Amino acid sequence: QVVETQFVLSFVHRFLEHRGATTYFAFCYPFSYTECQDMLAQLDGRFQDCRHMSPSSPLDSVYYHRELLCHSLDKLRVDLLTITSCHGMQEKREPRLDKLFPDTSTPRPRCFTGKRVFFLSSRVHPGETPSSFVFNGFLDFILREEDPRAQMLRRMFVFKLIPMLNPDGVVRGHYRTDSRGVNLNRQYLHPDAELHPAVYGAKAVLLYHHVHSRVLPGSPDWRTFVSPLGTSSLSLKSPNCAVPAVEATLAGPDKAHNLRNSPGSWRAGTRSCPARDARLSESTERAAWILPSAHTAERWEQGP
Repeated sequence: QVVETQFVLSFVHRFLEHRGATTYFAFCYPFSYTECQDMLAQLDGRFQDCRHMSPSSPLDSVYYHRELLCHSLDKLRVDLLTITSCHGMQEKREPRLDKLFPDTSTPRPRCFTGKRVFFLSSRVHPGETPSSFVFNGFLDFILREEDPRAQMLRRMFVFKLIPMLNPDGVVRGHYRTDSRGVNLNRQYLHPDAELHPAVYGAKAVLLYHHVHSRVLPGSPDWRTFVSPLGTSSLSLKSPNCAVPAVEATLAGPDKAHNLRNSPGSWRAGTRSCPARDARLSESTERAAWILPSAHTAERWEQGP
């Protein structure tokens, strides 16, 4: 009904439990910090052999790496997952960034060549529980060892995933804020390592890979390496480059809606994009400019 111009949704619940029992009402099925940690512990056991992987490992093996990005204000874990394939794996590992990765017993993940970085996080607003189920669905998909779609995505990208950015708010039952009542989604411009450790860590990871994980000209293209999907069905176009018009092989509604997915729409190999190439050096300089002065590219490159 409408009450004073506001929509009001009402419902009636009949309590069938014994008197004194506790009943919870939630707009979404819960997903707690404890459940998140249990899920990650199960993945640790499932992919425990990944810690021994090397550049000589089978290329399409799933590379899974879990590490402690930082602790929250309430000393809870903020985890960072790295998921990809062994294509392009190097002997060297990513450096430790300033004020992050406090667990020195866990090595940083390997470095990879020829792959862009894909970043995904959830629960910066702890009450937006559906984001955890979206995140968990993606995580389940990208870890499927035999799914050719997941295989190809792992060849193309290094996935950096943070399952729970605001564990303090989740544990405390807050909807949008952390333990200090701060909306962390408004702190990305100037995050403080002491006051907003999770956002500080997420931004530092993003900026580091923006500078150091670019796919440079001449890098190997793992998408055409014995593709499980076949190279004809894979998009190899460069970002922001025009795609030549081609005749779609589909008919009817499929032709209208799936032209860009037609196998004939793409060709193998790397297409040059002058506009993108001209912006590459400019964007690299801009990334260095927005890095905090204490975190220069040189300092990150050296590590502790």
